[in-house]
Amino acid sequence: MSLMRRKFRWIDLALLPFGLCVLFLLLLGKLFGLTYKQISVVFNLWVQGVVLALSGLAPFGIAIYKLVESFSVGWLFLAIIFAVYGMAYVYAFIKMLQHYHLPFNDAFDLCVVDLQLLAKKWHTTYQMVNLLIFILFYLILIGVNVMICYYLF
Repeated sequence: MSLMRRKFRWIDLALLPFGLCVLFLLLLGKLFGLTYKQISVVFNLWVQGVVLALSGLAPFGIAIYKLVESFSVGWLFLAIIFAVYGMAYVYAFIKMLQHYHLPFNDAFDLCVVDLQLLAKKWHTTYQMVNLLIFILFYLILIGVNVMICYYLF
């Protein structure tokens, strides 16, 4: 009996972190009494979405604080810019909520279909798209907002 060797693909490295994320969600779901589909929607869409929207509004809050602290045209201009910037995050969050509406199973299944379509379009796997969106892109956006806030102070 011969063992078939599968050719190594770098993309397969996404399976380990994806599996760890699934395990994390399963444990979190068990802790809160939610199914995998429910906790995936709650955590990946709602919790991460709220945190991202708030991080997008944070520069506006700092600009307003600085504007009240010492009025200047520069801070007024930045407050207006960051108001638009923050509202873009809030608008995107609202559109996401409308697209992935309840019930949980429908929201989860639609998200899976969308991620599979992106995987096909990006010539990669469902797992890699999951990691790119819910880990990498999310952390990059949070990081950019934190850096903006840091430089505003």
